[in-house]
Amino acid sequence: MTVHSAAQPAGIYRGWAVVALCFVMLMLSAGPVYYAYGNYALAFAQSFNADRATINIGYTMVLLLGNLGSAPVGMMAERWPIRGVALLGVLGTATGFALVSTASSILQVLLVFSTLIALADICIGTVVTNILVSHWFERRRAFAIGLSVIGTAVAAVIFPPLTDILFSRVGWRATFLIYAVLMLVLVPPIWFLARLPGSIAEHERLPVALRRPDGPPISLNELFRSPAFWIVTLTIGAMIGANTGTMVSIVAFAVSRGFSSLEGSALLSAIGATSVIGKLAFGIAADRLSPVIALRIGLVLMASGLLVLTADLLYPMLFAGAMLFGFGLGAMLPVWGGIVAKIFGLGSYGRALGWTRAAMAPISMVCPVIAGLISDSTGDYTLVWAVFAALLALSFALTFAAPGWWRPRAALAEI
Repeated sequence: MTVHSAAQPAGIYRGWAVVALCFVMLMLSAGPVYYAYGNYALAFAQSFNADRATINIGYTMVLLLGNLGSAPVGMMAERWPIRGVALLGVLGTATGFALVSTASSILQVLLVFSTLIALADICIGTVVTNILVSHWFERRRAFAIGLSVIGTAVAAVIFPPLTDILFSRVGWRATFLIYAVLMLVLVPPIWFLARLPGSIAEHERLPVALRRPDGPPISLNELFRSPAFWIVTLTIGAMIGANTGTMVSIVAFAVSRGFSSLEGSALLSAIGATSVIGKLAFGIAADRLSPVIALRIGLVLMASGLLVLTADLLYPMLFAGAMLFGFGLGAMLPVWGGIVAKIFGLGSYGRALGWTRAAMAPISMVCPVIAGLISDSTGDYTLVWAVFAALLALSFALTFAAPGWWRPRAALAEI
């Protein structure tokens, strides 16, 4: 890995510039690839006369490889200079966008999205940005990660309308070229800022008693036999799964209760807005209290919000339930990034973070399917929310399964 001196002259700590870079990296990795895909689907359907099921293969592959590809990328980031990994992601994604702009068939589009874009985008996603931020921060690590991951929420707000505007003015092919150039704007800041410090600055260091002892990276066998690995994977995976299942269901749920689709979209917006606040609040809580306390509170709030949705209540109460769910959801990313670093140490951070994300894939991808099957069979969403609330409650109980699993040395204990 490329390292850089952490010694700073009086002024703003360089780590905050790294946080800002990671914010933009996540905004550009999520916005044009994930959140604008709904806009792309409409354009592809018109240009290539393709059906939605075929078009959505590209999005599904991006999701699938984004999860499964995180493990090798995390391990690669432990061995290669981190800026090299990030630059590979930027150049690969930009090249993919440029190739899509020249596509003459939906098959070509799907091949590029399913291979080059899907794999390259991981290299500028949360695994790489969390590695960067975690090496610059220790005392305020979860808060710094929470700030950086707000970039994904900003992407969700900006890129769907921006893409729609660009499509109407310059067409979808030119829009992909614009996004390719936008990705390349990241090259200079990544080159200068995406470096790891030789050591964490003294003002960011935790007391010695709270640090994980330095040592070589743990083996994959040790990682998979660690109770901490599976508790993190299953609890964070449950939060991701409940979120993805809720995202694809809540508008239809509102309509089924007699509200308008606009009111359903407002519930979705409430979840997104309160999750931003939650990222900051739980980042601070994880640093000042304990990441496991922040995790437990987040799980309880998400489950409580879903239970509110199960009741036959007026719209303002459903809106409050959505806000409660969203605020609890804010715990997910800062706690995940912070607790993995605390347990496994920075020497094993890339592989631990990457493999936990890969192992979460079945949960995160099956929950939307379960939501669809239940709603189709019952004609209602009450059971959907109850199932997701039960999943989160089980995850809460799981955090008590192995006493002290979140402590640094607990990672070395085997199942």
